[in-house]
Amino acid sequence: MRRANFTRDWRIKTLVPLVVVNVLAFGGLYALMYHFAVSNLVQTHLDGASMLFDELQLHFEDMMMNHADANFQTRVMRQAEAHHLHGLNIYDAAANPIAVTAAPPTRSDVDLARATLRDGSGAVQWLLRGNDDVVVFGRVIPNAQRCTGCHSPAAKNLGVMQISFDLTQKMAEARTRVRQKFAFAGIAWIAVLALLIWTARVVISRPLKKIEETIGGGSRKTQDLDELAVQVNRTLWSLIETQRKRDEDIKVHMARAEQLAALGQVAAGLTHEIKNPLAGVIAALDLLRSESRENDEVYEQMLAELRRVTGTVDALLRLGKPQPPQRACVDMSRVVREVASLFVARLRRAGVQLDIEISDDIPTLQLDSGLMVQLLVNLLTNAMQATDRGGSIKVLLAPFPHRDGVVLAVSDTGRGIARETLERIFVPFFTTKEEGTGLGLAICRQIVEQHGGTIKAESEVGVGTSMVVVLPRTEESYGALAVG
Repeated sequence: MRRANFTRDWRIKTLVPLVVVNVLAFGGLYALMYHFAVSNLVQTHLDGASMLFDELQLHFEDMMMNHADANFQTRVMRQAEAHHLHGLNIYDAAANPIAVTAAPPTRSDVDLARATLRDGSGAVQWLLRGNDDVVVFGRVIPNAQRCTGCHSPAAKNLGVMQISFDLTQKMAEARTRVRQKFAFAGIAWIAVLALLIWTARVVISRPLKKIEETIGGGSRKTQDLDELAVQVNRTLWSLIETQRKRDEDIKVHMARAEQLAALGQVAAGLTHEIKNPLAGVIAALDLLRSESRENDEVYEQMLAELRRVTGTVDALLRLGKPQPPQRACVDMSRVVREVASLFVARLRRAGVQLDIEISDDIPTLQLDSGLMVQLLVNLLTNAMQATDRGGSIKVLLAPFPHRDGVVLAVSDTGRGIARETLERIFVPFFTTKEEGTGLGLAICRQIVEQHGGTIKAESEVGVGTSMVVVLPRTEESYGALAVG
């Protein structure tokens, strides 16, 4: 597995081809530099060889005209010594050696002689015997006018003359110069490579490392750019999906805001059209009950129903046109204890146990105490209505880390809420109770959001429900505490 990761590492996949390309490039560069050095060295001797061929040709023509060919081999050797040649060879028109100096001609020398005869142009041909660093030059011996006395006039060339120079020392010097230049080029290449590596670390590796840490959370190190690209795509899709959900939430909140605005208008109209007549009816019923003691239970039931209608209208008015919170320093632990004390007797009669757990060091926050009481009353009322005899309700109040707010949780062991219903419990007028109005939890959410907090419901059918309220500390809270 480790080997597989090694071969998939983008650094290795990038470095190996880079090294191979650079090695091939340096090999080609060395060969090119060496070729130029040899070519320059040969070209220097080529110019001298051309003039030497002219001199030797005249010398041998004069010698042949004087019929001194009896000692031709000796004269050839003397000319080689006089001009400090490594070798001087004479070939006939069939490329057979007729006079040689030093060692016998090599196969490559004979091949050069044949190639020179085939060319027949009089241009100097050459080869470099790499095994002994000897350069060999060859040129045809033309059939001059004065040579026709002994040779057939039909022959264009009489043979080939070859001269050779020993370039051992000069080739060693050339190789040294090539190696020095190559070493300089290598040093420059290493410097450029070091600069590229440093640039890659700054420009590529560091940003990639940050991307890997951001995507992978630092849990593991990504070795493959393809895998990193997949992770980036996943992250982008996740961000797009999150943004889409946010857009949907915004749409939902906008729709809710429009609903509340419509409710505000309806509530304002209900206040005048329903609540005022209800107040008159309630006053008339109170008057009739005071004048006649008969049917007290009927009167009382009628008054209770009318007061419930009035309460619904008031709740609708608060939901549709909420008043801004009247913030002041509020101790939530005191609010929880006071509201809980109001429910103790009712819960005891209903056979439900109430547990209060308040952590130490609860911070004082800037809240509307009246709205906080209403919030807790609604939550406890819902919990009590959902819990059967023998169940329990627990109220938990705890601070945030660094006293940045409080968490209020009201949990019960009641019947629970189905998942498809849980998503709608904060919608106005949605209720599962026969006598409920569906405004209690909507008002709770409104109160919490007015204080910059959040409320969340967690429930499981047959197990119970928990309502978790988060109330953060505001800037006003810090200022109040600082002054205090």
